Amino acid sequence: MKRWTVMLIPHGQGNTRSLNLYSIQVWFVIVVFAALAFVAAFSFQKSALAQRDIERLEQEKHELGMAAAAAPAATDSGLSETQQAEIEQKIRDDYESRLAAITSQLSELYDLETRFRTLNGLPPKTKTPAGFVGAEENSSVGGGRGGAPSQGPGDETAESGDALMRPPSVINGVYRPSADLIVQEINLRAESLREYELASDAKKESIERMPAIWPLRGRKGVVTSRFGYRKDPFTRDLSFHDGFDISAPYGSAVVATALGTVTFSGWDKYLGNCVKIDHGEGLTTVYGHLQSTTVSEGEKVSRGDQVGKLGSTGRSTGAHVHYEVRKNGKALDPAKYLGY
Repeated sequence: MKRWTVMLIPHGQGNTRSLNLYSIQVWFVIVVFAALAFVAAFSFQKSALAQRDIERLEQEKHELGMAAAAAPAATDSGLSETQQAEIEQKIRDDYESRLAAITSQLSELYDLETRFRTLNGLPPKTKTPAGFVGAEENSSVGGGRGGAPSQGPGDETAESGDALMRPPSVINGVYRPSADLIVQEINLRAESLREYELASDAKKESIERMPAIWPLRGRKGVVTSRFGYRKDPFTRDLSFHDGFDISAPYGSAVVATALGTVTFSGWDKYLGNCVKIDHGEGLTTVYGHLQSTTVSEGEKVSRGDQVGKLGSTGRSTGAHVHYEVRKNGKALDPAKYLGY
């Protein structure tokens, strides 16, 4: 086995000594020193970590102490329990007051909505809606005596659901409704008003399609022959006259008496130059003996638009316009629409 010789030489006087070591002994010493170095390094690192933990805990403790010291100052508002209770009661009272105001306004909105719907021929939004018959429509100008069709858009409208049919004074039967219920009620009222708006638009167009103005611009002319039986101006025999003959100067503007679509614009063997307008719901008007027409078939016209010029074409004895109102092909007395 290999041996190692270690010589010990003193600095001063003394004998030199030698130490014989085997290889295994040398390696044992090296391993021992290495183990000691590792243990020392590990202990040092652990000590450093422990020191940092101690410092962190001390810092947290200090911060907690500062927060605890500040907490009373933050929570102490200087108000007594009585004062705090008064403030809370005031907040509750304000909430109740605002809630009552909102509910009252919803009730007013409901009442206004019901009046509008009734005027428009829609059933009122109540839990027990009475059978409503729409007010008679005065479709003439100048104080006519009626004669308008008995129904118009919206008269037969049915309820779309019970949800819209309750007054909002007690929403869903709840004395103190939540904000969600109030929003729901507002949405229901808005839906009802949108329904009213659609019905109003339909009613407005229905009124605009009703022949209700004089067929000559500026209300010119004089009625020379009324609706009904008369002596025929050519044969002198008793015959039925289907409309009004209105005499006026040649070239006077003849106008549409209601919104509609031109279904005929041309020559008729009796009426000469003639215009016929369809106003919907079976209602038509006829303008005859025109000097000339100013509209074409398929053209949409509004109330007051010129459709021709007054003349004496066809079977005519002089300058005039022959004006008819028909319902499903049956002639009606124009006086009921013209207030004449």
